[in-house]
Amino acid sequence: MQQEPKDGAASIMVVDDDQRNVRLMESILRSNGYVVTKAFNGEEAKGIIETNPPDLVLLDVMMPKMSGFELCRLLRDRYETRLLPVIMITALNSLEDKVRALETGADDFLSKPINKTELLAKVRSILRVKSLQDEVERQRIALENTNRQLLTMQQFKESMTQMVVHDLKNPLAGILGNIQLMQLQKEELTPERQNELIARTLESGRQMTRLILNILDVGRMEEQKMPLQLEMVSLREIVVENLDDARSLCARDGIGIDNRIGMELPRVEADSGVLTRIVANLLNNAIKHTPEGGLVTLAAESDGSELEFSISDTGEGIPAELQPHVFEKFVGGQGDDVRRALHDTGLGLTFCRLAVQHHRGRIWLHSEPGRGTSVYVALPLRRCDAGERAGGEAEGGGAAERAA
Repeated sequence: MQQEPKDGAASIMVVDDDQRNVRLMESILRSNGYVVTKAFNGEEAKGIIETNPPDLVLLDVMMPKMSGFELCRLLRDRYETRLLPVIMITALNSLEDKVRALETGADDFLSKPINKTELLAKVRSILRVKSLQDEVERQRIALENTNRQLLTMQQFKESMTQMVVHDLKNPLAGILGNIQLMQLQKEELTPERQNELIARTLESGRQMTRLILNILDVGRMEEQKMPLQLEMVSLREIVVENLDDARSLCARDGIGIDNRIGMELPRVEADSGVLTRIVANLLNNAIKHTPEGGLVTLAAESDGSELEFSISDTGEGIPAELQPHVFEKFVGGQGDDVRRALHDTGLGLTFCRLAVQHHRGRIWLHSEPGRGTSVYVALPLRRCDAGERAGGEAEGGGAAERAA
């Protein structure tokens, strides 16, 4: 009774120009649970093996067009099939022919007429060896992949270290520079100039604080280890608080601020401290990338279920090919040109995305190179239960169209 091949059964190709031999070997192998494919000459077998290689080839020596010796040599010369097991089947009984079969690259040989017991024993033996070779190859590939990942992580670590050091040095240099100016010019400083230097020093300190908190909190939010302290908060009050800190810097660079967020907006259920940092990050990015004489615009509206607000600038904009990556973690570490284009040190917008998701809201942007960028945030007025709605996503195309 013929046994049906099982899932994962070894695949064996029988190659012989004599159909009687093919039928005989096919019957023996199928009755023992193997999957059998057939070919009746070397050229046909070569084409099948290149597209769907079997686990073992039973290969007749004497065939028209391409002999078994030639096909075996081709398989050994090809990288993909260099380890494919081959048993040569020959009616030639001379020792020289058997040695030639082994030297050509065959793993073993059988003599015609085929002996069923010998055939099955050699097939099982060769397949055991192939199984071990396959396992070694899988481990080799796994080790290569692990090694590549380790190298990538090391390069990423070095890049991130350089980025963090660079981003901390800039505001620190501003703080030290302003303090030195106040020391050197303390007899000449007017109250207005002194207030300006103090404001710039405070802003540099806030910039360092934002960076450090972003580094700490991105990891905490990714691990769901940063619970929100929810309360009903006024977006307008948070915006006004941030604008008070930013106006002196905007005045220094001639940047206008148009706050269109009105008093009539409903309060939103949110973590006041986290929402303040979302606004601060987005506002800081907008101001930083708005040229002298430019304009930063803040707007908000509510449809009864969500509160949507936006912060827009008239800066250089973000290239279209980079826009899908704006909210990705550490995209800013890819290089100064990319970081400038993304308006981000590498974690500011990532923090905003995760923080908005924790509030079960949405965040997206619309940007035109040379005309500026608008970042939009939509928060539910009241958070629904976890089972009613999944966490928000950083939206792309559909939300961007809505923003446009």
